[in-house]
Amino acid sequence: MSCAFCDSPPADPLYADDRCFVVLHEDAAVRGHAMVVWRGHVENLSDLGDDDARHLLDVCRTAERALLAVTGVERAVILKLGIQTPHLHLHLYPVSAKLDRAAVQEIIDAKTRDEVEADFAEKVRERMRE
Repeated sequence: MSCAFCDSPPADPLYADDRCFVVLHEDAAVRGHAMVVWRGHVENLSDLGDDDARHLLDVCRTAERALLAVTGVERAVILKLGIQTPHLHLHLYPVSAKLDRAAVQEIIDAKTRDEVEADFAEKVRERMRE
């Protein structure tokens, strides 16, 4: 079985270690839409041992903190789907706290597009190293 994350790991992640990596999502549904991806091929968070699950969530928290700082918004929506790619990954959507549910759903459904400046990824990388 083919898996996009197993077959094509990212060339230039925002963060990477031997267990997971963080990348910006190609759809740019919102400025800073990112994914935290587990390297091992599992589908669910519950498939991980306690130490691995803590590590994944620590990386997710670090990424969220960096994305919120760089985008200047107050909230992040974190979503685990695995429908198109059944491999454990968490989507992070930095959004304004002023958005209503319908607006957030438009973002999640990738019905929106946002401009991402050329140095955005480097700004996030710098914040994640802090």
